Amino acid sequence: MAEKKNKGYLSGREIRAIAKANAKEIKRLEAYKNRKADESEFITEMKNDANILEIDGLHTYFFTEQGVVKAVNGVSYEVPKNATVGVVGESGCGKSVTSMSVMRLIQGPQGQICEGSIRFKFHDDETGEDKVYDIAKMPQSEIYRLRGKQISMIFQEPMTSLNPVFTIGEQLDEVTFIHTKGATKESAKARSLEMLELVGIAMPERVYKSFPHELSGGMRQRVMIAMSLICNPRLIIADEPTTALDVTIQAQILDLLRDLKTKIDGSILLITHDLGVIAEMADYVVVMYAGRVIERGTADEIFHDPRHPYTKGLQKSKPTLDSDGETLFNIPGNVPNPVNMPNHCYFKERCHECRACCSGEYPKMVQVSPTHFVACHLYSEEVSDNG
Repeated sequence: MAEKKNKGYLSGREIRAIAKANAKEIKRLEAYKNRKADESEFITEMKNDANILEIDGLHTYFFTEQGVVKAVNGVSYEVPKNATVGVVGESGCGKSVTSMSVMRLIQGPQGQICEGSIRFKFHDDETGEDKVYDIAKMPQSEIYRLRGKQISMIFQEPMTSLNPVFTIGEQLDEVTFIHTKGATKESAKARSLEMLELVGIAMPERVYKSFPHELSGGMRQRVMIAMSLICNPRLIIADEPTTALDVTIQAQILDLLRDLKTKIDGSILLITHDLGVIAEMADYVVVMYAGRVIERGTADEIFHDPRHPYTKGLQKSKPTLDSDGETLFNIPGNVPNPVNMPNHCYFKERCHECRACCSGEYPKMVQVSPTHFVACHLYSEEVSDNG
C-alpha cells in the first residue's frame, strides 16, 4: 500500500473523504452564486480610477476526485482604459480560466470562483453614471447585465463558437435583441450589417445570409469580432483569436483588432502563447505560470528587461531570423501537478538559477520599477543584499 501511495494512488477512504469535502464546498459556493442579492452587495470602488478592470487575488478552483485543482491561484493584474494587456504563458498556466472567470463562464458545479475580486467599471445606460461592480460577488442572475454587452469575448475557435444550424445574421441579430431595449428586426439587421462592414467584410449582405460552414476560417473569426462589437463593449477579451488561422490571416486579424481598439475607444485583454503577437499588440504584459502571475510590466520592460527565469526562458525558446539552424532553447522539466501544489516556488525544479531559499515560502511580488513586478527570490531584499 505504501508503494502505491508513493506512485500517487489514493485509497478508497481518501477518495471518499475528498468527495465529501468537495460536495460541502461546492454546495456553499453554488448557494452563494445563485443567491438573490441587492446591488449594494457587489458594488465597490476601483483602486486606480484609470483602470477598466482590476483582478485582485483571484482563486478559481476545480473540485475533482483526485483533489482540488488550483487553476487560478491568487492572480492579480489590471487592464487600464484604452490599453491592450497581453497575458502569456504555457498551456495550462491559467490564462483562459482567468478570462472565463471574468466572464463568469466557469463550468460548474466542479469549477468555482472561491476567493478574490474582479472589479469592473460598468456604465449604467439608464442613469448615465459609471459604477464599479465586483463580478466575483455578483449573483449569476445579474451577470447578464455585463456579459456580452459591456464585456465581450472572442473565442479561440470560431467554428465551435458559431451555431451551425443558424445563419450568421440570425446569430448577430440575437445579440441586439438580448441587450437592446425596443430593438426591431430592421434595427438589429442594420446594426449587424454595420458591424460586418466595420470588421472588413466586403459583401456583408451575403455573409449575413450565410451559414458558418460556408465561410473561411478568417471570415468566421471576423464574424466573431463583429458579434463582440455589436453592443459597444468597454472591454474585449480575445482568447487566442489567431491560433486556428494561417499566418497571413493572423496578421490581418491583429491589424483589425488594433484599429478597432482606437475606433471603439475600449480596452483589450489579449490571451495568447505567442510572444510575437504580444510584442506586436500589447501595451502591458502579464506572464503566468502554474496558476500564478510571475511577472508583469510594460511590453518594453518584459521584452527588453525580463527578470524572471521563466520569462527569459520563454523568450529564448522562440525562433528568430538569427537562429540559423541552431537548436532552440528548451525549458527543462514539466509544470508541477496542479493538485496539492507545494508552497515553495513552482518553477524551482526547472530553474537554472535555483537557490536554497527557493525551497522556502512562495516568493512575494517584488517591485523593480514603477510598472514592473516580479515574483522571484532572486530579487528579494535578503538575496540582493547577499549578492
